Amino acid sequence: MVELIEQQLQALERGAAVSSPRWPWLLIVLGVVVVVGLGVHGYTAFATIDGINGRSKLDTPNPVVLFQDLATNGPRVPATVEASSRNTYGRALSQFVLDGTGLCLGFTLAFAGLFIRANQHVSRQPA
Repeated sequence: MVELIEQQLQALERGAAVSSPRWPWLLIVLGVVVVVGLGVHGYTAFATIDGINGRSKLDTPNPVVLFQDLATNGPRVPATVEASSRNTYGRALSQFVLDGTGLCLGFTLAFAGLFIRANQHVSRQPA
């Protein structure tokens, strides 16, 4: 009986093997999936905006500048866009803003997972 208690005590003193939690990797993978998915979807909205701008003889800024302008000032349909394309243009602008916002959140998730993973690795090193 005493031997059994001593074995259990020694097992407790040794400690269990420390495994790294998997949730930082889950955040990283989820963030990358969100970035890729919304990046592709946002590109289709940007292509629609660019196509309508080409037919309306408007300059299309790069996607980052367009996102910044739309996020700051809201989606506005220029007067030079033909009437048959105004609804499509407005929906594409709104979708581009939503996809861009989701893309930023995906980057945040991925970087948060990387940050947590890096800090776990540093905190486990012996002193």
